Amino acid sequence: MKKILLALALSLAAVCATAQDLSVLGKAARMAYDYLSKEGYRPEIDEDNDVAFKVQGYTFYAENNTDDPTLLRFMAPYIYEVDLENEAELDNALIACNNFTRSKKLVRAAINSGGGVTLYADTYIGQGDNDMTEFIEAAIDFMVRGIPIWRESFKELSAE
Repeated sequence: MKKILLALALSLAAVCATAQDLSVLGKAARMAYDYLSKEGYRPEIDEDNDVAFKVQGYTFYAENNTDDPTLLRFMAPYIYEVDLENEAELDNALIACNNFTRSKKLVRAAINSGGGVTLYADTYIGQGDNDMTEFIEAAIDFMVRGIPIWRESFKELSAE
């Protein structure tokens, strides 16, 4: 009996902790979390209150944008780390980001201030009920397929 009560208490505590975590999510991030949970991605809320989830060995994020809760942004961060002191490497990474962004739909590549190359996919949600299924599926798919494309482009530029 004690084991059953302990298991119930632990289960209830886990449910309450999850409910507290979900309360920090804005509308767009909550929609992403709900979709990812339903599809079996097992999302978690990280220390920045973003929604983290794994896809094919990569960690992706749905940003919890507190400044604009209607912005739904997916990120594949640090797919490559650029040595910002190496001018040739930085130039090649910038060209690869530009070529990638110009040639792709939905997903773009950028280098953050620390040198991390990140892929992004953004959309806005409206005020009514929104089915973001198509956007989320496309964003995840395009980012998964985009990572090796960006890396190959950078590798080719670096070989020249």
